[in-house]
Amino acid sequence: MDIFKEEIHHKESQIKIMTDQKALIKEALKELITLRNIIEKHIRKDPYFQIALEPFSYNEDVPEIIKNMMHGAWVASVGPMAAVAGTIAEFICRRLMEKRASVAVVENGGDIFAYTEIPIVVGFFPGSEYLENTLAFQLKKEDTPLAICSSSSLLGHSLSFGNCDLVTVFSKKGCIADSVATAACNRIHDETDIERTLEWACALEGVDGIIIHKNDKVGMIGTIPKLIIGENSTIKEKITKDRSYIL
Repeated sequence: MDIFKEEIHHKESQIKIMTDQKALIKEALKELITLRNIIEKHIRKDPYFQIALEPFSYNEDVPEIIKNMMHGAWVASVGPMAAVAGTIAEFICRRLMEKRASVAVVENGGDIFAYTEIPIVVGFFPGSEYLENTLAFQLKKEDTPLAICSSSSLLGHSLSFGNCDLVTVFSKKGCIADSVATAACNRIHDETDIERTLEWACALEGVDGIIIHKNDKVGMIGTIPKLIIGENSTIKEKITKDRSYIL
């Protein structure tokens, strides 16, 4: 099966697409533009939506993507924009699934939503001197569709109140994985916070599993795809250091 990989751009969004149908790259861009227009229109009506750092009540007649972001906010007790990247990734991926893609992997600023009918590998760069090797997960059809969202105090541009190398959350919902990754990262300040944060996150609605990496300590709990740790030159060539990457 041929796999096509391409990066699409619209305004601030830079999204990597991997799919078995090249024609779906244009469909992904079309969906991205639609989703951003919906979110931007909602922010114009409700500016607080963009700056809120905690969940708040909302009308049920808002667009579906706004509902998803608000749902993630309520699950993790964060603002709705904490869910924006993972939610957009899911909506684009599900659009490609509707178009009969056998492989559809969407990476949006380090947050991934994946569907696959063949084995694939998704990798991460922890960004820490204590874990120089790359982390990668092998995904099979039975693992997907799956959101894999990460948050770090060291990498990327998102606001973080914690001090954590990397938190990665697995969920069937992009809004939940993204929001919980942000909230969990906020809770980590030293290695002693790992265990209680794992227990907190795993008890939340929709969280399948979570990995937390702080200095030389790594903790994990729940259902996690097959983990691969080790040197891999092919993987390392694809590292962008501020996001996840896909092979």
